[in-house]
Amino acid sequence: MEETSKMALTHWKSVIAEAKRKLAHTLKRFNDQDRHYACWLLCGVNRQFFELLDGRIPVPNPEVSFDRNYCLSYDRPLSSKTLRSIAGVVRRTVNKVRRDSVCYPRTKAFHNRIDFDASCYTVRSTEDAQFLELMSLQPGKRISLRLKGRSKIRGTLQLIRDTAGTYSLRVYVPQQCEEKRKTGTVIGIDLGYTEMMATSEQELLGTDLGQYFSAISDKRRKNSEGRNRMHSLFRNLLKKPNKDNLAKAERIRKHNLGRKKQRARYIRDIGVIKTIVNRELNLLFTRKKNPIKEIVVEDLSARMKVHFGKKWNRRLSGWMRGYLQERIRYKAKKFGIEVSEVNPAHSSRECPPVSLHGQKEPTR
Repeated sequence: MEETSKMALTHWKSVIAEAKRKLAHTLKRFNDQDRHYACWLLCGVNRQFFELLDGRIPVPNPEVSFDRNYCLSYDRPLSSKTLRSIAGVVRRTVNKVRRDSVCYPRTKAFHNRIDFDASCYTVRSTEDAQFLELMSLQPGKRISLRLKGRSKIRGTLQLIRDTAGTYSLRVYVPQQCEEKRKTGTVIGIDLGYTEMMATSEQELLGTDLGQYFSAISDKRRKNSEGRNRMHSLFRNLLKKPNKDNLAKAERIRKHNLGRKKQRARYIRDIGVIKTIVNRELNLLFTRKKNPIKEIVVEDLSARMKVHFGKKWNRRLSGWMRGYLQERIRYKAKKFGIEVSEVNPAHSSRECPPVSLHGQKEPTR
């Protein structure tokens, strides 16, 4: 179910991105407010997008935190006729994209993963260690695995073999979440590359994260240049096949063109970044002084269209913005904090206004 939902989410994001590209020329003929409404309909996989596909006319609601970001810029309410006309143009474009351009993705088989339900394994414990006995292809015989440490194992298991050749066992357990907080402050979070995030309280978190991102990107570039030279030499040796050239080409293929060590090194480097992200989020969400009730964060799911040059484009491609957003949602749900996602356009240039309750509430 998790894989299916991710595949469906990716499909709809592709449809929205292609529909925006198709509508770029048409939107130039609209005024600012009409264009704003059309962009609101395609701002993400949200309520108004599926209402549009169902044939209804979505109307922004200023009482909903998600719509508040768009309603504040309206200088006058749009008439029902204008809403129907703009929604019709957007709906026809989306349906045409779904019919001609973006097809639903096909499922793919996972060759590095095996799922075991509760009837396919047994857990055996001794004084020294804990063993997991998995069902095999031979009737009556099971594969015994010695586990590192002891834990409660139940439900469906996943045995995964990564590209580094190591095996890991995933056990899914229900997450214990705190009750939704009713008191506290509302802060805004601006995600960045050099620092992990900047809050509306003028606090920088994860200030050394950008150095790790740049170091990993530059190291992978240097390794890729060396691998490209080895690939070129390997192909040149195969063009002149003799005993010595074939032997040298085989040594290059065996010792210089493999991906096992490369993948293991990358997993180790990414583990440092994940540790920093989780540590900073835990410190932010569990602070005792001035606790947080709600956070307002940028929605960075859209593709970046700005180009900063070859060097920085390569570095930004390694920016783990998807992981940052996923961990923010996960940690916030765990600690009972509400998350509101807003359009990231110009969110770093404006100061948050003061709400009626005297708390700072970040908006566009």
